[in-house]
Amino acid sequence: MIIGATTAFAPQRGAPCFSVRASNHQSSSTLQMAGFGSSKATNKKSKLKPLKPKQQWDRYGDFAKSSTNFAVGVRVVGRDDCEQEWLRIGYVNSKDDSNIELAVSRQRSLIAEHAKRLLPLAVLPKDKVEWGYVDAEGEWKKVESLNEYPSSFEKSIGFEGIGDPKSGYYCHYKDGKVVAMNEGGAVTKSEAE
Repeated sequence: MIIGATTAFAPQRGAPCFSVRASNHQSSSTLQMAGFGSSKATNKKSKLKPLKPKQQWDRYGDFAKSSTNFAVGVRVVGRDDCEQEWLRIGYVNSKDDSNIELAVSRQRSLIAEHAKRLLPLAVLPKDKVEWGYVDAEGEWKKVESLNEYPSSFEKSIGFEGIGDPKSGYYCHYKDGKVVAMNEGGAVTKSEAE
């Protein structure tokens, strides 16, 4: 078969399709081009923007004198070699002392990361943890993971971890030396200076 004067896959004017023609056939077939993407919106879960430790620490300091600071911690779950007791990691607060459970839930990644950094033998990198805080009665209260929060909620909450001089996280410095680490309780920046 000899193909002469073919216009195979040549776009036709005014139509979003391709035409295939052979010289010995009188008819032509038209191939409609379908899009590769969908015009429908995909149903993806909205991903939370990760919080920055320094930014949340600054906000914690801003709210520290005017609000209650709640101790927060983690408890390792699913490991047979640990007693599953709460490990205090730091403190959380909010602008108006409300939504502490939401504040712990929203900052859970910061809390878990700091737990692994502060207590590397107690909280291993692949451990599953539960988050909690000490309520007004002095009891640990477990917090559920949530993924929906009020708009700009992270701007009204703060987190300060227990100081870790090895990594430098949550330590107060003056002239290049650590001057405060909030070991026994929350220390605000103004107290450390």
